[in-house]
Amino acid sequence: MPFPDGSGVNRAVKDKVMKVVQTGFSTYKTGKSSGRKRTTRDEDSNPSLVYDSFYELWAIILPDNKGVDFFEDEACTKPAGQSRYERFDSEATGEFRQSGTHSITAGPKAGAKITTLSELVLSPEYLYIFEFTGSIPGAANYSTSGRWDSNGGGYKSYVKDPDGVVRRYECYYNKDGTSRVMFTDDNGLEFTLNYNADQSGSGTVTGSDTTVLPATIVWDESGSGTITFKDGSTETFENFQFRRS
Repeated sequence: MPFPDGSGVNRAVKDKVMKVVQTGFSTYKTGKSSGRKRTTRDEDSNPSLVYDSFYELWAIILPDNKGVDFFEDEACTKPAGQSRYERFDSEATGEFRQSGTHSITAGPKAGAKITTLSELVLSPEYLYIFEFTGSIPGAANYSTSGRWDSNGGGYKSYVKDPDGVVRRYECYYNKDGTSRVMFTDDNGLEFTLNYNADQSGSGTVTGSDTTVLPATIVWDESGSGTITFKDGSTETFENFQFRRS
């Protein structure tokens, strides 16, 4: 039987939930930066040839700036992949469409693939879409996509690191001011938060510990609220850090 004050073995889970609520999105990470850096040979002796320290390959930037060819050697005799970019703009309307492909075939990160696409349409109705997907051996698999139109929109992001840890984030915004956010934090806790137009709302928290989870969250427009755990215990909070303001 759980202790009335929520102490004991389940206290650690409750503390993790409270920490997320009290600190907000600072606890959510989409993954560390790759630290990718490009340096020119002989410190800019030839701007078109650079060394990509992330892929550990030499790269030649094409004259039209619409692509890059990668090589294993500085002499550029051993092909190791390529990137290609395309963009089409309408000067009359401001609409555009751009896409890109990226493939590494040699070197420490051979097998890396990235695709990108974004498009803006203004007529007959407003529409903006984007999608980025990537698979980089030893780094991460990820995807980010979104869609916005005259009724609202949203996006979702997914990252899986080399250890198999998955982080996701999704948000959807409606024309009437309501919205929903769903995300997984570093502890594997999954939050679903539903917002009213005044920023009050309710949500749920799930996780591997089924003794105190799922838990429900409710908060008012000032950010004060209550978490009710599966065992019936509650925690109160103020200044809810997931409000959108």
